[in-house]
Amino acid sequence: MNKHIDNQGMASPTSPLVKQMTALIQEAGPLTFARFMELALYDEEHGYYTTGGGRATSATSPIGREGGDFFTAPSLSPILARCLVRQLAEIDERLGHPPVFHLMEMGPGAGTLLRDLLQECLEQQASLLPRLACILVERSPAFRRRQQEVLATWQEQGVGIRWVDDLQSIPDGTLTGTLLSNELVDAFPVHRVRMEEDGLRELYVISRDHALQERWAEPSTPELTSFLSDLDVELPVGFTTEINLEAVSWIKQVARVLDHGVVITIDYGHTAQDYFAPERKNGTLMGYYRHTVTTDPFTRVGEQDLTAHVNFSSLALAGERVGLTTTGFTNLQHFLMSLGIDELVEGCEQESEAVRAAAQLLRPHGMGTTFKVLVQHKGIVVPTLRGLRHRAFFESVLATV
Repeated sequence: MNKHIDNQGMASPTSPLVKQMTALIQEAGPLTFARFMELALYDEEHGYYTTGGGRATSATSPIGREGGDFFTAPSLSPILARCLVRQLAEIDERLGHPPVFHLMEMGPGAGTLLRDLLQECLEQQASLLPRLACILVERSPAFRRRQQEVLATWQEQGVGIRWVDDLQSIPDGTLTGTLLSNELVDAFPVHRVRMEEDGLRELYVISRDHALQERWAEPSTPELTSFLSDLDVELPVGFTTEINLEAVSWIKQVARVLDHGVVITIDYGHTAQDYFAPERKNGTLMGYYRHTVTTDPFTRVGEQDLTAHVNFSSLALAGERVGLTTTGFTNLQHFLMSLGIDELVEGCEQESEAVRAAAQLLRPHGMGTTFKVLVQHKGIVVPTLRGLRHRAFFESVLATV
């Protein structure tokens, strides 16, 4: 994606969220960047996701080409869903066609991916549809309302769909099926760290003259140093990066609720070797506002999306430690090709939505190569899955640097 630096629209010190942060800092001291990002995205009254991107109505979404801040693979076309249903059917077979197949989507956005998955199940895998028990993990009231609108027809037809605020509300080992996320982990709050001559430093947010500013100081938790040590990473002096401790906690919860099945994580990111490569010496944090990109997280606080690339090596390592075996790792392009995306668009008009979407997902240096797919499994013999046939990487790619 081309980067467009947008310095317009800096957050006003009088904006409700900035005033709230300022008061919190005055009361309790500096915020870690992770805490700042948590409030900017998920504050109950003013957070980006809880308000639907600062938009007033649930009918308006920050996702999409028209009027949105960014677009995702599901928002391009149902073509991703058509491929994923093929993979779900194979997982269903590996699990022995259980009477209840749990399909959990974590961070389901506007609900369009599940809607399209259900439609494709109806057309491709009619025997799977009545056994589906769909669970959407969504903490944002605005997004939940939008999802309920999008999925209302399917609920009326008797498809089981329920919502939960978080994984903690799911009992241990109660799910059999597939746990899916698409562009979820990149939105988890991250700690920002920098290696200096005298050791690791963490970025804090302070308030001065009622404006938010940065300060580097001692790390807030030894977990930050342990995170790097676990990956056998030694940052060079001057290197700034992000550490996603919440992603580690999340994958532990995913492993806890899954009894038998497969976890599919789709997101943009890198292996540890690439994540800490010299070209990323300034980190991967980005803000999105109406399809423009900024590296300034203090622009439009609460009105712009904030993301950091996913460290897939850390996800794989954390998963292995809690019972999730790494099935495979590839990029989205190879995943879709393995699932026959070319067959699905064969015969379509060249100007059709399906062909345009496939081109967007498969073109060199596009979404298909930027986005990666991590597949993990639990409680079953190592499955050979069709989506991993064309491997973009060697088996050792997730190893630490």
